[in-house]
Amino acid sequence: MPRGRHRHSPPLHRILPPSVVAGASVLCAAGAWLLAEPLVLRALVAASAAAALTGAYLMRSWDREAGRRVAELTRARAGDEWRAEERIAEIEADLDESRELRARLETKLRRKRVELAGLRGEHAALLRRYANAETERASVLESRRQLALEAAAPPPRELPAARSTPTPAGYLRAAQALEDLSRNRALQE
Repeated sequence: MPRGRHRHSPPLHRILPPSVVAGASVLCAAGAWLLAEPLVLRALVAASAAAALTGAYLMRSWDREAGRRVAELTRARAGDEWRAEERIAEIEADLDESRELRARLETKLRRKRVELAGLRGEHAALLRRYANAETERASVLESRRQLALEAAAPPPRELPAARSTPTPAGYLRAAQALEDLSRNRALQE
């Protein structure tokens, strides 16, 4: 089965007029060869001329119709091209606007990133200063606490003055300490 624009056979009213004109001219030519009478020949010449005029008229009308269709198609194509060019111009204008907007937004984003980096640096510096201040505060508080503890502590007891003569109680304490020393060492091991 044929496809595309040749799918349908041409309609009969388009084929019939050229076939009739061609058939009439062929019959007139055949009759002129076969017949010898002048009156009949004149009639065949007249019929042949009529067929030629009819063919010329049909050809001219088809040519006019084809020219009209070509002109319509050309106008339609020109209109389509003009609309396409207008659409392309609109799209290019939109593209230029979007590029300008993108460039502005990228510049703004760059500025914001620089500003954010500066703020991060300031934040880090503030955190360092705060940490240093807290360290100094803690050291001051610790030194105050140490001073308070030293001030609140009872004065150290002084050892009693040594006697020049040992007493029996002193010997007992010394012996006891020596025993405790050896026992503590055994426990630690």
